[in-house]
Amino acid sequence: MRQDSRGFIPVRRFIAFGIAIFLVFSTLTVRLYDLEILRGDYYHVLSEQNRIVRLPVPAERGGIVDRTGYVLARNIPGFAISVIPVDLPRTREEELSQRLGSLLTLPSDSVDETIRAQRIRNPYEPVRISKTPVPREIALAVTERAELFPGVRVDPESIRFYVDGTLYAPVMGYTGPITEQEFEKLKQSGYLGNDDIGRTGIESIYEQYLRGTYGWREIERDAALREIKTLALQRATVGDTVSLTIDDRLQKLLDAELRKGVDDDKFTQAVGVAMNPQNGEILAMVSIPGYDNNMFARGITTAELAALNGDDRHPLVNKAIGDRYPAGSTFKMVTGLSALSEGTATRETVVNVSASSFSVSGTTFYDWRQHGSLDFVHGFAHSSDIYFYTLAGGTQFAPNVHGVGPDAIAKYARMLGFGSPTGIDLPNEDGGIMPDPQWKLATFDEPWTIGNTYQEAIGQGFVAVTPLQLLNAYAAVANGGTLWQPHLLKQVTDAAGKNVPIPEWTSQKLAMTQDNLRLIRESARRVVTIGHAYMPNLKIPIAGKTGKDSAGRNKLGFHNWFVSFVPQADNTDPTAQIAMVIFTYDSSKSLCELCLNPAVGMTQRILERYLGANK
Repeated sequence: MRQDSRGFIPVRRFIAFGIAIFLVFSTLTVRLYDLEILRGDYYHVLSEQNRIVRLPVPAERGGIVDRTGYVLARNIPGFAISVIPVDLPRTREEELSQRLGSLLTLPSDSVDETIRAQRIRNPYEPVRISKTPVPREIALAVTERAELFPGVRVDPESIRFYVDGTLYAPVMGYTGPITEQEFEKLKQSGYLGNDDIGRTGIESIYEQYLRGTYGWREIERDAALREIKTLALQRATVGDTVSLTIDDRLQKLLDAELRKGVDDDKFTQAVGVAMNPQNGEILAMVSIPGYDNNMFARGITTAELAALNGDDRHPLVNKAIGDRYPAGSTFKMVTGLSALSEGTATRETVVNVSASSFSVSGTTFYDWRQHGSLDFVHGFAHSSDIYFYTLAGGTQFAPNVHGVGPDAIAKYARMLGFGSPTGIDLPNEDGGIMPDPQWKLATFDEPWTIGNTYQEAIGQGFVAVTPLQLLNAYAAVANGGTLWQPHLLKQVTDAAGKNVPIPEWTSQKLAMTQDNLRLIRESARRVVTIGHAYMPNLKIPIAGKTGKDSAGRNKLGFHNWFVSFVPQADNTDPTAQIAMVIFTYDSSKSLCELCLNPAVGMTQRILERYLGANK
């Protein structure tokens, strides 16, 4: 301080200095009083929370098995690769990012950015580098050469493994890292930012069963937030085991036949679905080509994903439920039931198919041959287009038969489940198209024509169905008139082996008489016995209906259908325990109904083997 000429400090400056000191100490005293007395308990709790924290313990995902207990999805040991920034010298950060990026097939810039961001957030806590678990060989490469990986931490965790990945991927789906948007919605339910979640298929639909209950461990940390010891532990509970209605033996029989056809270049794509008509249980579901869902579980590469998305056969789509196709002659069952139910046709209704074509308003409509006189059973068994043109819209070949019309056909088709999703417990199901005059007017602003009725009658034109819809409709006829909700879930059991409540599957009765349903079953059996669906030396009583899609013609040819069921003791009673549909894409070069339909032969071989006829 400046002194006056006599060497003394001015009084006012001395007073100001004293006041400043007083204010400083007063402020410190008040602040100390606030910290220690008024808010002491609050800050004590914060201190304890910083010293003692509760961390989640992830739970193992539940397994998935077939109806016999054969394991379809389980967990195998894997490892998480993390970096603790405080243990990584800054001078080696770029070197480590490049080395980890090369090892984990990740961009080195992305690895470097992840480490730098964590260094800002909290350099003492590990940050995960690989979003999915890595296999044992990569974990060993890191731990055995630790000097090359400073600050890197390897922790054990599990990898989702699908036993027959390509075989079941369209049904099972896969798991994948939770997105930020999903995390915001699910964090209140206990999900963590680095969790995996069911992305599609069974893994997605039954996430609530498969996801286990997380545990926790209470740890003590030092001032640098490093873990010192575990104070308490609540173990996690493994997720429930989901048992499917699928029969792995039938799944593999169906897949082998379809895959061989694709490999032999008989067709380019194929779908096969089998179900129990008595309860709606799906016994097998195959969609070819498919994909290996283990690629997604381990972390799919950009090149692998690009290859799947670039395949014009769409292997990521479950074609049994996600694609729709013209039903072809298999739809004649709907036209027939409509005419029978409305009373415009009976078993004795005869149409004299004396020509193989006729013309209306300048458009020619064809049959695959000149059949002569046909009653209902033989019109169905020989798959005469003209017979069903007549039932739908009337023709010159039977002047006394009045067509049932498009509205009635649409009415009974919807009753059988066409035009809307079946409700199967899988995501992304297509509803198909069931047209009528109102639909055409609303969609195209055009009136319905007699030509539209004829096309609808034989499953062409605007009609589009999924393989599952078609199978479910035939199953309802095979069981005597109950349309079940198709489903894949059979049972759920918890970690203690106790059954967990599952949804009840719905069903509805068809407003159709037993006589009419029996007539369709008889006609479907006649399709096989007269050789229209050629099955030499057949050992079991298969009934069914062929179909060919001419509207889907492209460079390679036509698509083929065969939908079938197996009545007991070769009768017309609603006793079938299995029904199956096979669809082959680009599988013949002719529209001829008697030309080789590969779905017919495959059906015979599969059902005979599955039902034990060849043992």
